[in-house]
Amino acid sequence: MRFLRDEELEALLRESTPRVLAAVSRRFSDFADAEDTVQEALLAAAGTWHREGLPENPQGWLYRIACRRVIDQRRQDAARREREGAVAPTLIEGGALPESEPEDTLLLLFMCSHPSLSPASAIPLTLRAIAGLTTAEIARAFMVPESTMAQRISGGKQSIRSSGIPFTAPTGGERNERLSSVLHTLYLLFSEGYASSTGTALQRPELAGEAIRLARLLLSLLPGNSEVIGLLSLMLLTHARRTARTGPH
Repeated sequence: MRFLRDEELEALLRESTPRVLAAVSRRFSDFADAEDTVQEALLAAAGTWHREGLPENPQGWLYRIACRRVIDQRRQDAARREREGAVAPTLIEGGALPESEPEDTLLLLFMCSHPSLSPASAIPLTLRAIAGLTTAEIARAFMVPESTMAQRISGGKQSIRSSGIPFTAPTGGERNERLSSVLHTLYLLFSEGYASSTGTALQRPELAGEAIRLARLLLSLLPGNSEVIGLLSLMLLTHARRTARTGPH
């Protein structure tokens, strides 16, 4: 059994979160339930993997735990409302994530830009889902109080649930309608990496690098799109000069 150092475990959980969240969201068409149960699965993993070592399929382990908790919650809700027939399908016990589009994090970007949400709600929701930014960090990016941002995120999840519009992968036309929100999200993610709003480090290169990676994937999905090309070019130019921003002291 393989054991990870604390920083390695943290990095693995952070990297796994978007893919697992996208898979659970697609399965149950409910972002709020998916986010809550994935967070519970991450907490369970942090304790279990620290004691027992890394499972053979870490992302499958997270997916299985999160799905079980969604199903348990829905069974409880169904029993209270006497609607057992609405219970979610039986969980596949294999533990493997379902087949999906090539890049789940990019897919999650578009899914979170839900038509029931304004950009002011969709972008914060996405930043928390794909990058794990705290409410405080997102509030600073939007220059609003943390309490305001917390209400905005909570209200956004409720809007998705009450809209009746499935939380699923968008079609080609829907992707174009959501592109502006996706680009804004990537810009803010890169900005947090370029100039961290919290902590002692000036930069968070892993966030900037993730924004660039997703922008490259977005360009492969929408080749020749001038807005995507412009954003990616700006990121690459700025990121290339990151080492010149700091000195030995």
